[in-house]
Amino acid sequence: MATAREMNLVNKDLLVEELGLKQFGNSNVFYNEDFFVLSPSVQRYEKGFDVSEYNLSKYDPEKHQGFVIVRYMDTFLMAKLESFTDKMMPPELQLKKKNVKPHWKFTVVENPAYHLVNTQNKELRYRLQEPTRKQILAYFNKL
Repeated sequence: MATAREMNLVNKDLLVEELGLKQFGNSNVFYNEDFFVLSPSVQRYEKGFDVSEYNLSKYDPEKHQGFVIVRYMDTFLMAKLESFTDKMMPPELQLKKKNVKPHWKFTVVENPAYHLVNTQNKELRYRLQEPTRKQILAYFNKL
């Protein structure tokens, strides 16, 4: 079984090499002067990931265009960050545990299109686009 580090590297080249984004530490945050991309890598059968309040606090909508790009197995799933956070990350569903930064938990589901589901309230679902690598590159180069 692949390690968490190996799984986090899946399709990272698109973000760093092809889009020219920098990674914030070893987090799932990638950015440059124009864009902020939250890009979790989901490579396990649980199909889940977390978004920490700390990582999200790096986003400045006045300065950056924000996106979520989930690297789901060999597929890219994409959404605008502001509309995603507005709908899917209400403060009351934030998990606060001892020794862990406050965060929200999500699961990828396909029914029939790809959605993210908030694990604290499974009624909260957000449909994602499924662009190809080429479409993502064209989209970012156009902005």
